[in-house]
Amino acid sequence: MKKTLFTLAFALVAFTGNAQSNLKGDMNDDGEKNITDVMLLVDEILNGSKPQAYLTCPDDHHPHLIDLGLPSGTKWACCNVGTTTPEGYGGYYAWGETETKSYYDYSTYQYYKNDSYQSIGDDIAGTQYDVAHVKWGGPWVMPSKEQNKELVENCTFKSTTVNGVNGGKYTSMSNGGSIFLPAAGYRRDSDLVGAGSYGSYWSSTQSPSTAHDAYYLFFSSGGAGWYYTYGRYLGQSVRPVSRN
Repeated sequence: MKKTLFTLAFALVAFTGNAQSNLKGDMNDDGEKNITDVMLLVDEILNGSKPQAYLTCPDDHHPHLIDLGLPSGTKWACCNVGTTTPEGYGGYYAWGETETKSYYDYSTYQYYKNDSYQSIGDDIAGTQYDVAHVKWGGPWVMPSKEQNKELVENCTFKSTTVNGVNGGKYTSMSNGGSIFLPAAGYRRDSDLVGAGSYGSYWSSTQSPSTAHDAYYLFFSSGGAGWYYTYGRYLGQSVRPVSRN
């Protein structure tokens, strides 16, 4: 125990010492070093590469790993890529791209060339095309189609509002754990479509029948499901999962 505490203290001193000089301690790769990075560092030191999971967010130091008691053991993040609060919309990303932009269509999609979609893999989780893994690092990845399906089939869904933001709450049927996903809509051309009315969240899985499509999680006040969309070029939200 003394050795663990000494290691922790030494790491925190090193972290704060580097805070102004570089971003070596930027644990979640968001371009900043703050209390969230300290919490992630503490988790890594005390629990190894597997941070602690919770049934709901225990505090405001997001992101947290949420245990929904899913059969696969998959843990979900409490917030979207591009934000640090559960109700924040975060960024909108075309499938396989890792940066936001002002215009979303064929002409600006990085993997549409010569009138056809380029293949970047059947499942991009954990690759250079996975915005969750690129931005957050560590065990964080985009959820697969099967993980989206598992979420829908093992949780109840309820439309609700958090801090004035419309969205959906998925609550585990087995352990009562829950996550809130904001109804962030999606981006097409320069427009934000459906914000406040429905959520549209990418999976890491491409459709097996056409390179044009990729699977996604969708919900509205009428319910929730997993589908495949009609264009990888659309800007959609990403809610990470942990592969550990």
